[in-house]
Amino acid sequence: MHILRRTLVAGAAALIAVTTPAMGIAAERTLKLASFVPPIYILHEPIFVKLANDLEAATDGSVKIDIYPSGELGKGPVEQYKRAVSRIAEISYGLPGYTSSVFPKTLLIELPGVTAGHEDATAKLWKVMDEHLRDEFKKTVPLALFVTPPAVLMMRDKPVRSLADLAGLKIRVSSSSAAAVIEAYSATPVPMPANKVYTAMNTGVVDGALMGSDSLLIFKLIETTKYVTTNLPEMPTTIFLVANEEAYNELSDDERKALDNLTGLDISQRSAAGLAKFGRIALGKFAEIDGNETIVLSGEARAAFDAKAAEAVDGLLKKLDGDGLPAFEVVAAMKQ
Repeated sequence: MHILRRTLVAGAAALIAVTTPAMGIAAERTLKLASFVPPIYILHEPIFVKLANDLEAATDGSVKIDIYPSGELGKGPVEQYKRAVSRIAEISYGLPGYTSSVFPKTLLIELPGVTAGHEDATAKLWKVMDEHLRDEFKKTVPLALFVTPPAVLMMRDKPVRSLADLAGLKIRVSSSSAAAVIEAYSATPVPMPANKVYTAMNTGVVDGALMGSDSLLIFKLIETTKYVTTNLPEMPTTIFLVANEEAYNELSDDERKALDNLTGLDISQRSAAGLAKFGRIALGKFAEIDGNETIVLSGEARAAFDAKAAEAVDGLLKKLDGDGLPAFEVVAAMKQ
């Protein structure tokens, strides 16, 4: 009897000794965050690093985020969403526009006439998220969804003061939404990741780029741009931070709650505000360089752009509706 008891106790102790370390390891989760931008990027510290620190603190160290900047988990921003879906990274930072066919409803926020400023656009994305957008984020969970400052035209050597000045020029765009509008302006849209624009402008592959003003500094386009045209019909660029759905569901209820509390509208608005502030700084630095010119469209010139943009938006929404996508319904919901 005593021998049996000692055997059972010893067996239980051995079992505890074997399983306890493994259980401890399982309780600590590390989520890889893939970013295609370098650590000097304006959102790296206040968004990525802060989220990592806050989540570790909120979960008492049970969940940690390791950040892999500059494409360390795979080069090319176009693949960022796929990296989250396939769990190369548990969290990924990228642009829906690089895979426009996956996010047709989300990208409607980029159309002229839908929003008024980065704060308004970001709020509208989250307002319609559950009803209209979440189903586009297949196999992922949106943690942040926001926009850049309204796009400006960054031109290599041809100033744009009127709609006629754009005719026949090659303009870089980030999404199918932007491409439709650029075509209406009688220019040729050239889809291209942001990190390829510098070389494309420097070598004349494109005449200019339609991008948020923050890109002047983030992607060093201030070095290849001589003219910047502002006061265009508003067209921001959408950005996401998404988590792999499987990895998200593997978190405990308390860990998911902690992550939910740190993400969503608030982190999205802080991200948008950070880019907008950086955009203002970029425009200021651009204006200080001898030979550069910032062009503000006149009221008459802006009206011509508005009219063509409205035609493009109406045509795009009709096409999408004809393809079975409730584009008019989504845009109406965004505008409410």
